[in-house]
Amino acid sequence: MTAFNDVGSSVASAVAVEGTRESVPSLGPSNVTANATSSTTIVVKWGEVPFEHRNGQIEGFKVLYGPVSRSATVNTIGSSVQVKDIPNNATFTTTLSIQATNDIGASGWSAESAQVRTLSAAPSKAVSGVKVVPITTTSVRVTWDPLPIQHWSGDHSTGGYRVLFQPVSDFPTPLQQTPKQDVLGIEVSQIILSDLSKDHNYEILVVGFNSQGIGPTSPPIPVYVGEAVPTGEPQHVEAASISPTEVRLKWTPPVQSQQNGDLLGYKIFYLVTESVNEVNSEDLVEELEVVPASYTSHSLVFLDKYTQYRIQILAFNPAGDGPRSSPITVKTMQGLPGLVGELKFTEITMSSLRVSWDPPKKKNGELLGYLVTYETAEQNEKFSKQVKQKVTEAELTVQGLEEEVTYTFSVRAQTLDYGPPVKGNVTTGPQEGSPAQPKLLSLAKTVASVEMHWANGATGKGPILGYYIQCKRKDDTRWTTVIRTSNGPLEEFSVSYQNLLPSTSYIFRVIAYNTFGISYPVYSDDNVLTPSKLYLEYGYLQMKPFYRQTWFMVALAASSIIVIIMVVAILCVKSKSYKYKQEAQKTLEESMAMDIDDRQQLAMELYRSRHATGWGTLNSAGSTRVGTLETLGRKTPHLPPGKSPPRPSPACVAYHSDEESLKCYDENPDDSSVTEKPSEISSSESQGSESENESVRSDPHSFVNHYANVNDTLRQSWKRQKPKRNYSSYTDSEPEGKKRVRCFSPPNASHSRIN
Repeated sequence: MTAFNDVGSSVASAVAVEGTRESVPSLGPSNVTANATSSTTIVVKWGEVPFEHRNGQIEGFKVLYGPVSRSATVNTIGSSVQVKDIPNNATFTTTLSIQATNDIGASGWSAESAQVRTLSAAPSKAVSGVKVVPITTTSVRVTWDPLPIQHWSGDHSTGGYRVLFQPVSDFPTPLQQTPKQDVLGIEVSQIILSDLSKDHNYEILVVGFNSQGIGPTSPPIPVYVGEAVPTGEPQHVEAASISPTEVRLKWTPPVQSQQNGDLLGYKIFYLVTESVNEVNSEDLVEELEVVPASYTSHSLVFLDKYTQYRIQILAFNPAGDGPRSSPITVKTMQGLPGLVGELKFTEITMSSLRVSWDPPKKKNGELLGYLVTYETAEQNEKFSKQVKQKVTEAELTVQGLEEEVTYTFSVRAQTLDYGPPVKGNVTTGPQEGSPAQPKLLSLAKTVASVEMHWANGATGKGPILGYYIQCKRKDDTRWTTVIRTSNGPLEEFSVSYQNLLPSTSYIFRVIAYNTFGISYPVYSDDNVLTPSKLYLEYGYLQMKPFYRQTWFMVALAASSIIVIIMVVAILCVKSKSYKYKQEAQKTLEESMAMDIDDRQQLAMELYRSRHATGWGTLNSAGSTRVGTLETLGRKTPHLPPGKSPPRPSPACVAYHSDEESLKCYDENPDDSSVTEKPSEISSSESQGSESENESVRSDPHSFVNHYANVNDTLRQSWKRQKPKRNYSSYTDSEPEGKKRVRCFSPPNASHSRIN
């Protein structure tokens, strides 16, 4: 360091050397690579940490490796490391990361390397569970537990098992020269070795192998070849229950040819399959009893009561066990039940309580119910007594107890008979943790009820849940609960006279309660006399709101009936109106379908039916000559039965009064006309007589015609009219072949002439 001014600088000071403080490396190693060298070893290499990112002296590296489910670290110095003792299985596929460290700390992890997988190898675990059973005098069955796939070191596709066997001798045989049989497949679990030397002891072992080699061998299993296990099972196995805890078994030996030598005895296996009792899963194990070969029957004792068992029997000889018999089931008899659960007392009041219990764990049969017995713990001449009660549920509510008296309860379960009792003591009244006694209870009579007011005391160990409102008649000794509230703390309540007897003097008291019990009661100082029955029936009713009065109910019912009748009437009118409108529409459509001649013919018939006089004259023979619609030169069309006739053409229908219709009638003698034979007139007269009578009786102002919008005159035109004897459409002075017919029309319409 030098100093300077305007003249120049000074001599430089001595040199001082100082380094910056260290910090953790800001970057990990780069170029991480990994190579598997065996089934359990991986070599990891990496590059140096750049100088500018070291931030101090690098002291070492950490290597992170492992499959997804686990990881491990290796501390090292240098630029490579050999990771050993990696699990030897095919599922180990891993990536590696490197972390540089110094005195301050470690850097972040480097980028992961490419995945690397360990090499395949021979099986890493010895076969377990090897068993050897002679099945004939020259063959044995060998069984074992298959190896899990992770122990095949990545090469399970070529895996299998090799069974090595050789007679036991004083001169060991090299493993390569030992007889063997191979079984391919990693799931195979047994093999039968045959053609063995009779009456020899053999040693048998099993080893797993694959294309990479063989794994560890199992421990050798010795076996004597020369005697075979029985190949037949005991016959005719029977079981019968003779008591709640005992079952008697009977059977016959296996077939002689299947015994393979002298039997040593029988093994009896039995297991619980169904029980009404509570049984832990750990206790559900198969039990075994062994009996000599001379036995053909046996009793199983100390069994559970009313429990179903599965039983099997096998015969065995020096070579081993034979096959089991087919399973049979048997159920033991019912017995007395066990103890019920501990008695629990809840909802304890001054004179009642609820007792409950758990059913017995050992029911030992069909549970029919319980016997509950209770009595005072200390003898008292006034109220000491014993009460017994049968119940089917595991609880009982007891009423009518004495206040603040200790009772002893006992409960017994019942099947065939009653089991042992469970007892418990309880005292009525307040319990530990109950609320304190309420205070200052006052009563006030109103028109409809008794108003009660009080002050609460301490809540005890829990909040107040509600109150018992009780009353007692002056001449009674028992308190009656009027209501039990459950809406929390209160300081007032109303008791309606409807809940009390009329003309009766009552005393009231209030009891608070919480989850632990009830408080001591607070009593009213005064008696309350309820109103008479006459007041309750009549006077009190006057205090009811209007909607509860009789007159309002009657008026409401009457109004409802009127509304219903009006609705029904409107619906009926609408229905009939619609019906006749439909008929009129149908008739109009049919009339429009007729030709012009038929319309004119009907119009003429309508006119003649309304103006019957002056249309005909009597001839010399006294008969009437009638002018009809047949003057048109054709017969009236006959309509099918039940079908309404067509409506006439509007041009030929009178829409005015009768007098105006007569004026419309044309008297011009020059008009041409058409004739009709008298025989045709008679025919039309006879056919239309009945329809005319119906038409005449029809009222043009009827309800139906009004809503159907059908004019009575037009309705008559739809029916064929019977000619009258007092008129004719022509006169005697006119020639018979010259008859004149006029069509009428509205006043402003032009006349139509028909020849």
